[in-house]
Amino acid sequence: MRNPFDWDYLTAPLWQTPTWGPFSIAFVVVYVLGFLACLWLYNDPRRLIRKRDPLLAEFLQRIAGWGLVVFGIGLFFFLFRLGRISAFNLYMRIWLYLSALSLLVWLLYAGHVLYRVYQPLARQRREELRRKQYATVPKRAARRRIMTEAPTKKAR
Repeated sequence: MRNPFDWDYLTAPLWQTPTWGPFSIAFVVVYVLGFLACLWLYNDPRRLIRKRDPLLAEFLQRIAGWGLVVFGIGLFFFLFRLGRISAFNLYMRIWLYLSALSLLVWLLYAGHVLYRVYQPLARQRREELRRKQYATVPKRAARRRIMTEAPTKKAR
């Protein structure tokens, strides 16, 4: 096997390179599954998570939207290789490598959003809800307290 980072290997013409190999099979499996998972998360998180945590549903939808872009671009470049289309040199392996690099960047972004942005906001939201729970007195309890208090005589 040749060096996978050799420039001649990354930019080899279509007639010199096979379309299918272990790396391309793994690439297609990861990108198709990732695209389907992001599509599902982008369209459906509110129904599953909305009742428990609408903030998490919003963040998952944001991350999945960017994931659709990343996985869609990777599949777009692979379709050029699969169809053996040599337009604008979009069949080259370098585009697949750059797509894999963008997947890594997206994973880092998703981790950053979930751990550094979502966690503090969720903690703040829980504290706010707890404060509201203890700050407000239910109307029934307030009415009961008024009814049970002894009437006071007014001083003339």
